Amino acid sequence: MNAFKNTLKIWHLAGGGCNFRYRLISFLCARLGNLSEKRRLFRSFIFNLIGRFAQNSQVAVRFHPTSADRPLSIFLRQDNKADYLVFGEMVMQAHKLSVTLPVRPSCAVDGGANIGLFALFAHATFPGIKLTCYEPDEKNIVQLRKNLEANNINAEVVPKALWSKSAELYFHPGESYSGFVNEDYSPFPISCTLPKVPEGCWLKLDIEGAEYEVLPALLELNCHPSIISMEIHDYNRRGDRLLSLLKAHDYYWNEEFKPTEQCVNICALRRIDE
Repeated sequence: MNAFKNTLKIWHLAGGGCNFRYRLISFLCARLGNLSEKRRLFRSFIFNLIGRFAQNSQVAVRFHPTSADRPLSIFLRQDNKADYLVFGEMVMQAHKLSVTLPVRPSCAVDGGANIGLFALFAHATFPGIKLTCYEPDEKNIVQLRKNLEANNINAEVVPKALWSKSAELYFHPGESYSGFVNEDYSPFPISCTLPKVPEGCWLKLDIEGAEYEVLPALLELNCHPSIISMEIHDYNRRGDRLLSLLKAHDYYWNEEFKPTEQCVNICALRRIDE
């Protein structure tokens, strides 16, 4: 019964698809990310089924997030599991603001932009907002620019990963959707930087563990985004330190997390003095 209810919930959220075809693609991408890794045959079936919707090696979707001002044109690379999963997260409302905003953000900074779905969502939620996207992977950047162009969005694209300082570090692929960065040697050197974060901005961080480097460095420099949407990795072992740091800098949030969770998503809003 729980599996049936979960399927119905996903189908309902997939209703942002602008016709039946797009709703079905949205449902399949969200369902793929919702399935246990143990269900390999079913995951493989859904993965292959999504690819059947491709034309010219692209799976095109028109999707209207519930809180967005307008529908989005989204392109996913055929047979790219990471693309399917990040879109599935959008369908499951990963980017939805869970707090009421007292003021409109001045800009949005997309840390770990991937193919640009958060940037698209931020622009659709706050039309005309200035966007800066940080993404180190060249192939992702090509798809990122394709999605920005399809939605007539101008954004600054910075081809770097994020860290606590400007540095040449190393990329380690294969640990999640896109791997992670640290100082340990690998055959894949990568340029890193601390993002420029103006006051009043909406900061998104999905940087595979580098949030433990980036967020403390920003707050130490008195950079205080109005909103922080962040995926916290390794939460069960060291996530509390980031939550404590956010509280110390007057941030609050509505989410509740179990101490055993390995990865959580938080949408934190900074208090404004009356």
